[in-house]
Amino acid sequence: MSIEALFEKESARKVESLEDKDLNMMSILCERLLKLQAQIGNAEDNLQKLKEQEKELSQEVIPEHLAQLGILDLKLVDGSRISAEPFYSARISAEKVDAGHSWLRTKGHGDLIKNVVSVQFGQGEDDRAQEVIDVLKKEGLLPEQKESVHPSSLKAFVREQIESNNQEFDSNARELFSVYVGKRTKITK
Repeated sequence: MSIEALFEKESARKVESLEDKDLNMMSILCERLLKLQAQIGNAEDNLQKLKEQEKELSQEVIPEHLAQLGILDLKLVDGSRISAEPFYSARISAEKVDAGHSWLRTKGHGDLIKNVVSVQFGQGEDDRAQEVIDVLKKEGLLPEQKESVHPSSLKAFVREQIESNNQEFDSNARELFSVYVGKRTKITK
């Protein structure tokens, strides 16, 4: 008997041995799974909405209200302190990577750029992995190279440039790095 025929015979035997109660239980289990997946989806949607509401209150409504009142810092009787402190956000979009890296290098901030060179080696080629990149190129291996600026390094750099009123970090530079400056409510106890 061939393997295919044996498999078909075995499969038919298993299907024939399933009773209605087995199929009913499978149906119940699948229905439970689908309900759980729907609940997870709803919970994720609700969490996203809550995060958006929190962001609006923290970054817009409360800082604006404090500014309207002319208050920088508010200390409550229980010792809590409410303030709207500045925060900075920046990123280099994929289409602006070359221009952004060029700007950083030209302005003397090229040390923010991380330059990663990597080569894939097969099993047992650990010794070759230790060689210098020039040697790899001479041997015909083509290393991959990736330059990037770590997001937290860029954010710290942007904060430093803005807070020091660096004139070179003008509106063009801010646009290049997608800079966003806002205030975020901070409540400490």
